Amino acid sequence: MHPTIICFLLVVSFLLVSCLPEKTETPTKGTIFLTIPESIEPAMRVQAEEFLKIYAVNGAHVDIQVGSTELAATRFVLDTARLAFLTRRLTPAEQDLVQKTAGQLIELAVAYDAIIAVVHYKNKTEQATLDDLRNILTGRTTRWEQLSTGGPMRGAITTIFQDSSDVSEYLRARLSLSTLKPKTAIRTSSSLQTLQRVMDSPGSIGFVGLDWLDSAKVPAKALELAQTQADVDTAFQPPVERIGKFYPPHPAHIHRNFYPFKRGIYMYSKSVRGDIATGFGTWVANKEGQKLFLARGIVPGTQPIRLR
Repeated sequence: MHPTIICFLLVVSFLLVSCLPEKTETPTKGTIFLTIPESIEPAMRVQAEEFLKIYAVNGAHVDIQVGSTELAATRFVLDTARLAFLTRRLTPAEQDLVQKTAGQLIELAVAYDAIIAVVHYKNKTEQATLDDLRNILTGRTTRWEQLSTGGPMRGAITTIFQDSSDVSEYLRARLSLSTLKPKTAIRTSSSLQTLQRVMDSPGSIGFVGLDWLDSAKVPAKALELAQTQADVDTAFQPPVERIGKFYPPHPAHIHRNFYPFKRGIYMYSKSVRGDIATGFGTWVANKEGQKLFLARGIVPGTQPIRLR
């Protein structure tokens, strides 16, 4: 072929390639909008921050709004959200709706955390059974000396919790309660406020997601909890020999279902391969993101666990 023709074809090919529209989104480029449940906000913000430390230079953006699992689920099921992190599984009806509208749905348990009962650092109580907590939350137990563990703490109990939150919904479902009606209650607007109010009242007990205790940097402590024979947890049933024994919310005890307030963190995706939602979801589910969970005392959901 004549050299002039070859040169012409090369120029035309270059022009055709240069005229193709630039790909607007890749696994490390683009913007994803996420509604993150407030009870797992600290851990998920760290996931986004570490992802962006590497990929922001490519044009990656993760826009986080804090809400509840119910809000996050609604936006995923009924709106245009492509990725969701929830503290409960989608119901069969919600899954069917997503599959009908999006054509596909991926579910993955990316981690396991816990709900903790926290008290003031001067409170000498160390342990409580789930029956104790049920009685506190229904108003049947009103004083510390009434606990079955018979600890040295005395005085009235003030219960502090965030109403209409992932935490209160978990407590209602896990303890089979229609509503939470402690004798003396302070309702808060956030997990951070719950912990701050616990620190203001040595006779109080509060309930938050596990990761908030370290994130808030307050000198509160988590109680050791024991499941009793009357409790039924079909999701994370402990070995029979562990029922009635007390465990702190240590990752090893959460992993083995010994700690009775364990819950899953579930990732849902309806993304097509190759977009930013796929990229961030893959980050969270793979080794990098799983190490970040473990560093915060949250049990990885996709990596092998070795107990030492």
